[in-house]
Amino acid sequence: MYVWTRGEIAEAFGVSVGTVSYWTKVWGSETDHPFPEPIAVLALPRRRHQQVFDPGAMQVWWADLPEAKHRKMSKAQTGVRRPRTAPTRATTQTMDESIRELEASMELLVETINELEVLRAKVRYG
Repeated sequence: MYVWTRGEIAEAFGVSVGTVSYWTKVWGSETDHPFPEPIAVLALPRRRHQQVFDPGAMQVWWADLPEAKHRKMSKAQTGVRRPRTAPTRATTQTMDESIRELEASMELLVETINELEVLRAKVRYG
């Protein structure tokens, strides 16, 4: 049986391997067009493992991808919008309060950085 790796899928469809990885995340099992599950995991000498996929299933998935994208986009454009919520503290905060919080956070960050530098020096020089 012939199988495809992610690299071979990318080559077959003229996309990058990163795009194939993106598809596996975006088109998960909860979608109406899930990316095909790997049919095996190969143990390779230089790599720990590599998933392989059924070429026929990949070609069917690829052929239906444009329609699935269209459905997904239509759903996003015509979907139910979330109801507006009452303003939270963050949205009602004044600019001065925000600046004070940011300054306090920056002071804590500087203190933390200084403590890290002291620890690095101790590790370096014993």
